[in-house]
Amino acid sequence: MTDYIQRKEHFKDSMADILRRKVEFPLGSLVTVVDAKLTNDLRFANTVLSVLPISAEEDVLKALDQFKHDILKEMADTLHMRRLPKLHWSFDNSQQVGADINDYINELKEQGKL
Repeated sequence: MTDYIQRKEHFKDSMADILRRKVEFPLGSLVTVVDAKLTNDLRFANTVLSVLPISAEEDVLKALDQFKHDILKEMADTLHMRRLPKLHWSFDNSQQVGADINDYINELKEQGKL
């Protein structure tokens, strides 16, 4: 299990670096690699992203698709994998949910309900 965790963390950190250097995301969007999930045979990889604002998620997916070749080439060079995994992307919206809750609490305080 430790080998999997190390491999996953290495993949996650490398992917964050690759995306930072190689992908031009939409202006005003903040994209963070939150997690990575790899199959045991390394044929598939799901990179979990946090995107703010949430409304930019579709544009972020378009940018990832546009720069797919650059991402894969950089993965081959950086990760030294025999076979590159098929990439999948998913989103973690917990930061936005937290911000929404914080805004709601502040609104309740302003209204004197808290």
